[in-house]
Amino acid sequence: IRESHSKKSEAFLAYVSEGLLKLQNWDMAMKFQRKNGSLFNSPSATAAAAINVRNPSCLNYLYSVIDKFGPAVPAVYPLDIYARLCLVDNLEKMGISQYFTNEIQCVLDDTYRCWLQGEEDIFAETSHCALAFRLLRKHGYDISSGNC
Repeated sequence: IRESHSKKSEAFLAYVSEGLLKLQNWDMAMKFQRKNGSLFNSPSATAAAAINVRNPSCLNYLYSVIDKFGPAVPAVYPLDIYARLCLVDNLEKMGISQYFTNEIQCVLDDTYRCWLQGEEDIFAETSHCALAFRLLRKHGYDISSGNC
């Protein structure tokens, strides 16, 4: 339990790294760097890392966000797949999903693409993987249960 708590504390400190400036252990924070170069898909945390560590992958991520959004950079990019899947799940549980078929189809298509590409956003947490698996299977996507 203590090791799990310590890992969560490290992740939290890495996520709020832009506020810690010189107090941050950047070697520890960079353990949480994602394949896209970001820290937690957070432009602000990634910018802090880019300034302090001078990591080229961080800069590439930041340039890609600026290219896509210009000066109006979102707090999180790309959008959290799990949050979108929870929204789909809740719409279905409330019985109103039929009013959002196009939007749900977009979320599921994005999730399926990420599933096929082995995106870490889906497979990092068991709960994320389980929800993605259940919704994709329910909607007829051909996926294997061996990935979770």
